[in-house]
Amino acid sequence: MANVLEVKDVYKHLGKREIIKGISFSVKEGEIFGFLGPNGAGKTTTIRMLVGLIAPNKGTISIMGHEIGKEREKALSSVGAVVENPELYTYLSGRENLMQIARIRKIPKGEVDKVVELVKLSDRINDKVKKYSLGMKQRLGLAAALLADPRLLILDEPTNGLDPTGIMEFREIVKHASKERNTAVFISSHILSEVQQLCDTVAFINDGKIQSVESITGGQIKNETETLVLVTREAKNCSEVLKQLDYVYEVSAEENVFTINAKEDSSPEIAATLVEKGIAIKEMYKKHSELEQRYMELVEGGKK
Repeated sequence: MANVLEVKDVYKHLGKREIIKGISFSVKEGEIFGFLGPNGAGKTTTIRMLVGLIAPNKGTISIMGHEIGKEREKALSSVGAVVENPELYTYLSGRENLMQIARIRKIPKGEVDKVVELVKLSDRINDKVKKYSLGMKQRLGLAAALLADPRLLILDEPTNGLDPTGIMEFREIVKHASKERNTAVFISSHILSEVQQLCDTVAFINDGKIQSVESITGGQIKNETETLVLVTREAKNCSEVLKQLDYVYEVSAEENVFTINAKEDSSPEIAATLVEKGIAIKEMYKKHSELEQRYMELVEGGKK
């Protein structure tokens, strides 16, 4: 499956403050990718870069092989987004809102009917938007984002303010849209349960850094990476060796205790390399955890 979105080594600072600190990830077609982290972790800044509102200071963002910095129009023509509260004309009906967009973008009228059905608004589409509940407005915003049949759908905290029924409906519609149209979906959230039940893959972000990217199957994390804890007396040498290994993605250390995020089942190679370099391992073990524990480990544990 082809990558629809590729983010490579992206940095962003606002003034002197570094907000995003070298993030990299990719989203494939038909994949629902969760971007999970607490408020202030850098999620909104990342989304603003993905939709071309602000530019990274370093690194590249490509959509369907087109880099936003160099081929902005081509890259963004493949994107549909629901960012915060969708901009809707409340004095018009739902259908009139969608028809306005269809006219501007030269989208056939038949597409409007298709997306209305997809987001389950057929029975209320001719009512004025001011009569809509928050959940219906979110679904109309989603319909607007899906009108041009985007290859990448970007959703920023899409269920904020929705009641449990609204959340469930929205989740099912997004799943259906992704699978039926083979659309890549990037969804930013701070709600664990939402990501767990909706996404195929989750990236944990905290303090502008991606702590880990992991797969979810049946609501459970399926690790393509593993977290190892390593204790050694030779911290400096150990750190230098670990950072040179391709299959080690992230290393953090507190005195002589290292937490290593590495490729799944790479612990034997890591141990062998360290021994070969003359670094004595006092203790080494693998951490096992589910999404909530991973979140606490990676995000809460990452707070200083």
